[in-house]
Amino acid sequence: MKTIATWISAAAALALLPGFAGAADYASTFEAIDVDGDGYISAQEAQARPDLQENWAASDANEDGVLDISEFSAFEGQGRLTPPESEIPEPGAAPY
Repeated sequence: MKTIATWISAAAALALLPGFAGAADYASTFEAIDVDGDGYISAQEAQARPDLQENWAASDANEDGVLDISEFSAFEGQGRLTPPESEIPEPGAAPY
């Protein structure tokens, strides 16, 4: 039960991020990879995605041997929420 609550909380939090259109896509992709439906992607299940398998160590942030929805979403969204450095305003700068 805790796993489902964690998954729902993570998905809801991601969906609320401004400009984050991929939350629903990430959740459905996560469910497709999680073939046993336990709420985690194991190293064996990750073999379905070569890019995920290749980046397993970096994706498993808490090093527990499985990916939860938040770790998977971070992997899928790498670099997509960070604006280019030229678009990050200096602290205290007026908007342009």
